[in-house]
Amino acid sequence: MFLVGIVISLPPLLDWRLRRREGRNISSEDVLSLLFDEKEKRVIEALIGSPEPLRLSEVAAIAGLSKVTTYRLLGRLAARGTVLVAKDNTPRVKRYHLNPKLRELFEAHIESA
Repeated sequence: MFLVGIVISLPPLLDWRLRRREGRNISSEDVLSLLFDEKEKRVIEALIGSPEPLRLSEVAAIAGLSKVTTYRLLGRLAARGTVLVAKDNTPRVKRYHLNPKLRELFEAHIESA
Protein backbone atom coordinates (compact mmCIF):
# COMPACT_ATOMS: atom_id res chain seq x y z
CA MET A 1 0.00 0.00 0.00
CA PHE A 2 2.83 2.38 0.80
CA LEU A 3 4.32 1.86 -2.67
CA VAL A 4 1.01 2.82 -4.28
CA GLY A 5 1.09 6.02 -2.23
CA ILE A 6 4.61 6.76 -3.47
CA VAL A 7 3.72 6.11 -7.10
CA ILE A 8 0.65 8.34 -6.88
CA SER A 9 2.18 11.16 -4.82
CA LEU A 10 5.73 11.32 -6.21
CA PRO A 11 5.03 13.30 -9.42
CA PRO A 12 3.06 16.08 -7.62
CA LEU A 13 5.69 16.24 -4.88
CA LEU A 14 8.46 16.56 -7.43
CA ASP A 15 6.56 19.23 -9.38
CA TRP A 16 5.96 21.19 -6.17
CA ARG A 17 9.59 20.86 -5.20
CA LEU A 18 10.70 22.02 -8.66
CA ARG A 19 8.39 25.05 -8.58
CA ARG A 20 9.73 25.91 -5.16
CA ARG A 21 13.33 25.73 -6.37
CA GLU A 22 12.83 27.42 -9.71
CA GLY A 23 15.70 26.97 -12.10
CA ARG A 24 17.35 24.17 -10.13
CA ASN A 25 17.55 20.64 -11.54
CA ILE A 26 16.17 17.95 -9.28
CA SER A 27 18.67 15.34 -8.18
CA SER A 28 18.30 11.82 -6.86
CA GLU A 29 19.20 13.30 -3.48
CA ASP A 30 16.12 15.55 -3.63
CA VAL A 31 13.83 12.65 -4.55
CA LEU A 32 15.10 10.45 -1.73
CA SER A 33 14.96 13.30 0.81
CA LEU A 34 11.27 13.78 0.11
CA LEU A 35 10.38 10.16 0.86
CA PHE A 36 12.85 8.67 3.33
CA ASP A 37 14.77 9.59 6.48
CA GLU A 38 18.58 9.79 6.36
CA LYS A 39 19.35 6.16 7.25
CA GLU A 40 16.63 4.77 4.98
CA LYS A 41 18.05 6.93 2.21
CA ARG A 42 21.50 5.38 2.68
CA VAL A 43 20.03 1.88 2.40
CA ILE A 44 18.03 2.84 -0.71
CA GLU A 45 21.14 4.36 -2.32
CA ALA A 46 23.06 1.13 -1.64
CA LEU A 47 20.33 -0.88 -3.35
CA ILE A 48 19.99 1.55 -6.28
CA GLY A 49 23.72 1.25 -6.91
CA SER A 50 23.61 -2.52 -7.29
CA PRO A 51 22.07 -4.30 -10.29
CA GLU A 52 21.87 -7.57 -8.30
CA PRO A 53 20.15 -8.31 -4.97
CA LEU A 54 22.44 -7.81 -1.97
CA ARG A 55 22.86 -9.72 1.30
CA LEU A 56 22.35 -7.93 4.60
CA SER A 57 26.09 -7.64 5.26
CA GLU A 58 26.66 -6.15 1.79
CA VAL A 59 23.93 -3.54 2.24
CA ALA A 60 25.27 -2.65 5.69
CA ALA A 61 28.83 -2.25 4.39
CA ILE A 62 27.80 -0.06 1.46
CA ALA A 63 25.44 2.07 3.56
CA GLY A 64 27.97 2.42 6.38
CA LEU A 65 25.52 1.19 9.00
CA SER A 66 25.59 -1.66 11.51
CA LYS A 67 23.97 -4.94 10.50
CA VAL A 68 21.39 -4.59 13.28
CA THR A 69 20.32 -1.13 12.09
CA THR A 70 20.35 -2.23 8.45
CA TYR A 71 18.22 -5.29 9.27
CA ARG A 72 15.66 -3.09 11.04
CA LEU A 73 15.58 -0.57 8.18
CA LEU A 74 15.29 -3.28 5.51
CA GLY A 75 12.38 -4.80 7.45
CA ARG A 76 10.64 -1.42 7.60
CA LEU A 77 11.25 -0.75 3.89
CA ALA A 78 10.11 -4.28 2.97
CA ALA A 79 6.88 -3.80 4.95
CA ARG A 80 6.18 -0.68 2.87
CA GLY A 81 6.92 -2.49 -0.40
CA THR A 82 9.95 -0.32 -1.16
CA VAL A 83 12.39 -3.23 -0.84
CA LEU A 84 11.76 -6.80 -1.95
CA VAL A 85 13.25 -9.84 -0.23
CA ALA A 86 14.47 -12.85 -2.20
CA LYS A 87 15.54 -16.17 -0.70
CA ASP A 88 19.04 -17.28 -1.60
CA ASN A 89 20.02 -20.89 -2.43
CA THR A 90 21.67 -21.08 0.97
CA PRO A 91 19.29 -21.76 3.87
CA ARG A 92 18.32 -18.70 5.94
CA VAL A 93 20.08 -16.25 3.61
CA LYS A 94 18.01 -13.42 2.18
CA ARG A 95 18.91 -10.98 -0.55
CA TYR A 96 17.38 -7.54 -0.82
CA HIS A 97 16.65 -5.41 -3.87
CA LEU A 98 14.74 -2.26 -4.65
CA ASN A 99 11.22 -2.74 -5.97
CA PRO A 100 11.61 -2.64 -9.79
CA LYS A 101 8.66 -0.27 -10.21
CA LEU A 102 10.16 2.16 -7.73
CA ARG A 103 13.58 1.90 -9.42
CA GLU A 104 11.97 2.77 -12.78
CA LEU A 105 10.14 5.70 -11.20
CA PHE A 106 13.32 7.13 -9.65
CA GLU A 107 15.29 6.71 -12.87
CA ALA A 108 12.53 8.28 -15.00
CA HIS A 109 12.28 11.39 -12.79
CA ILE A 110 16.02 11.79 -12.51
CA GLU A 111 16.51 11.46 -16.28
CA SER A 112 13.71 13.91 -17.09
CA ALA A 113 15.19 16.58 -14.82
